[in-house]
Formats: sequence, structure tokens, C-alpha cells
Amino acid sequence: MRIALSALFLILMLPAAWSQVIATHPFDTEISRAVGLEAGATATDVPHHVHYDLKLYNHKGKLTTGTWDIWRDPQHFIRADIVAGDFHYTHIEDLIHKKQWRHFNTVMPLKVYDLRQAWREPDFVVAQLSKATPKHYVRFQQVDGSPFDCTNTVMQMRICFDPLAHVLAFAQMYNQTVTWEDWQPLGAHSAPGRFRIYDAGRVMVEAAGTAEQVKTFPPGLFVIPADQPDMGEPEDDGATPQRVVGMKPVHLELLYGNVLIQVHVDMDGKVKKATLIDADDDDIVSEAKQFAHHLIFEPQIKDGAATPFDQYIYLRCAIGVQEKSPAGDQ
Repeated sequence: MRIALSALFLILMLPAAWSQVIATHPFDTEISRAVGLEAGATATDVPHHVHYDLKLYNHKGKLTTGTWDIWRDPQHFIRADIVAGDFHYTHIEDLIHKKQWRHFNTVMPLKVYDLRQAWREPDFVVAQLSKATPKHYVRFQQVDGSPFDCTNTVMQMRICFDPLAHVLAFAQMYNQTVTWEDWQPLGAHSAPGRFRIYDAGRVMVEAAGTAEQVKTFPPGLFVIPADQPDMGEPEDDGATPQRVVGMKPVHLELLYGNVLIQVHVDMDGKVKKATLIDADDDDIVSEAKQFAHHLIFEPQIKDGAATPFDQYIYLRCAIGVQEKSPAGDQ
């Protein structure tokens, strides 16, 4: 009863300027506005640098530390550098000539993959809510005593926004929660000072840092090395992956998470062994490996003959079905 009365009192005592804050908005409108307010969303950004210190925990709780730096010169260049343990990744994008260059030295850790996939927006929840019929709406709610604009919880999924700044606050997808906090202004845009991903209350990913405007970038920062070709996306292991031509769906409970598995494939394209590298949640490991075992790849031809090969694959486990998982960008 105390919570209900407090909420009622809050609404009655709010000044007129809050009338729009507590209104109902279509979800698609709200998520588009939130993403549009993020640094890097438009060409009207001020030149800036965002730095994060990373803490990444694998499924056994082992900590890997690292850094993530993003430099943006609007309408000209973007550069991102990620260091996590032995993994080093650089992405330079020339916006003028529409050219990009990516370089990395080893397999991308799963938690870096998680970070890149969810940092700008929780793409899985956004996709589920955007395609739903009837349309979802965002309404003023109190969550643990704090005000938010949230969608209704549907199948243990929802997204909440800051009701004043209209930026992302947190998202829930089954067992996982993603949070954006301490938004720091960059001209008319902003960047989160802290970003976290939780699995069942356990922190898997934490990025904490600062954002600042830049007057002059270091010389050579955006120069693409002429003698080093673009390596492509790190989730493709630096090469065009062998095409999957067959799979067998595996059904789970309402769980969400990514899994990194190394598959050992024979000459016929059948998986002979699946080795777990890391997982977001231990409860999805068995089913993910089972799914990987049933993948059938297009045979790899070398010197005119089919040959065995190994390949790393990132799997997304969601709504009870595994699928090869896409990744986001910086």
C-alpha cells in the first residue's frame, strides 16, 4: 500500500513540465530517440574520445581486464581499440572514402563479443518488442523506488529509459540484465560512463570510463596501414567462415546468452567434436554443444580435395533455439 500511495503522490505533485514525461509513447519511437541521443549516432557529434576500463568474467568466474577506446571525428573518421588479455583489436573507418580496416591477433573473447553486441542497444529485446503485434508502448513506472519509462514485462523481457534524459537505463532478457549508467554529455549527445551485463545477478561484463571532447587528435591516429589488409570481423576468425548448410534446432527453457565453441569438422562437413571455450550461462552449455554437434558445414576444399578444418563459432541461445549470432560494431 505504501508503494502505491507514494506513486500516486508523485504523479499528483509533479509540475506541468513532467506531463510529457509520464505520457505513453510507442516503443519504436522511444528506442529510436534513445539511440539517436548516443554519441556517434549522427554527423552532428562533436569530436570526442571515450575510454573504458574493462572487467570481463568467463563462465568460471576468471577475471580478464582490458581497455576500450573510441575516437570519433564526425563525418571523417572513427577508430576503436579493444585490449582484453592477449586479444588486441583495432577498427579504423574512413567515412569520407567509405573504407574500413580491422586488425586483430587472436580469437575474440566471448565477453568482448557480448560487449560489442549489446553496448549501443539490446538488439535481441529491441527486435522482439519491435515486431510484436499489437505494438508495445513505454509508460512511466517505478522500479525499486526509482522512476523509469518502461515497456511492460513480456516473457521476462523489458526495456526501461531515463524519463528525463530519454537515454537507455536497463534491459532485461530472461536471465540477463544490461545497464547503462552515469551518462556523460558530449555536445548534444552523450555516452554511458558505466555499462554492465549481468547473468542471474552475476556481473559478466563491466565497462567504466570517461568521455571528453577533443580539439586535436594525435597525428596518424586514423591512418590505415598501407601494407596490412583488412582482416574482416573477428567473430569470423579473420576469414570467410565455412557456410552452414544444415542444423537441428535445440529447445531450451527461457534462457538467454552467447556461447563460444570451437568445432572440429571432418572432410564431409560434419562436426566430429565441439569444444567449449566460454559461455554466458552454464545452463546453456549442454544444449549449445548439442546444437553445434548437429551443424553441417560446406566442405572445405584445398588443392582440389576436401579437408578437415577447425572453426570458432559464436552461438546465441534465446527463446529456446540456438542460432549463429550476429555481432554489433563499435
